[in-house]
Amino acid sequence: MKKIGIIGGSFDPIHYGHLLLAEQARDAVGLDRVIFMPARISPFKLLKPPVEDKHRYAMVSLAIKENIGFNLSDIELKKEGASYTYETLKACRELYPKGTKIYFICGTDSFISLEQWYAAESIFKEFSLIVGARPRYKDKSRDLMIHKIESLYGTEIQKIHMPKIDISSTDIKQRAEEGRSIKYLLPPAVEDYIYKNDLYTRNV
Repeated sequence: MKKIGIIGGSFDPIHYGHLLLAEQARDAVGLDRVIFMPARISPFKLLKPPVEDKHRYAMVSLAIKENIGFNLSDIELKKEGASYTYETLKACRELYPKGTKIYFICGTDSFISLEQWYAAESIFKEFSLIVGARPRYKDKSRDLMIHKIESLYGTEIQKIHMPKIDISSTDIKQRAEEGRSIKYLLPPAVEDYIYKNDLYTRNV
């Protein structure tokens, strides 16, 4: 059975935290591919839109180009309006042969809030989940949620243990805007792209 992992987000910008989660998921669950899915408009960021789609798509492309287990999709970027995970997962399922298992990959924070997402119950009933678990980070809340969802919906949930790494896109943008270093927080090619295209910066 073919196994495909879907990891979405604004990727504004993509960084090593995203890449590490995707690679750990691929390795631990034996995924054939991990598909990076930049969101056109996140429902949670309507008041503060990300940089242009073309830049986020380009940065993801640069970040994953050396990993043959990673692919990039523009499905969400082509849609009108906000991007909803359930709609994206359904679209991905239609792209692969019948019987392909689709996993949604997410971190602990996203997983804990997943019940509030659009069509959450359908996500739980129709797809499998991979949850990144960082050491001593919201362990009780995450594990209680895993138990609840498995009990209510019979969802297959794979918890994968992640190294503790504290990198955020928000911090990277703030550092870039203040003229501080963002080196080693994201791939060098992405760092170069940010500076060459004057993203997040103020005359840096």
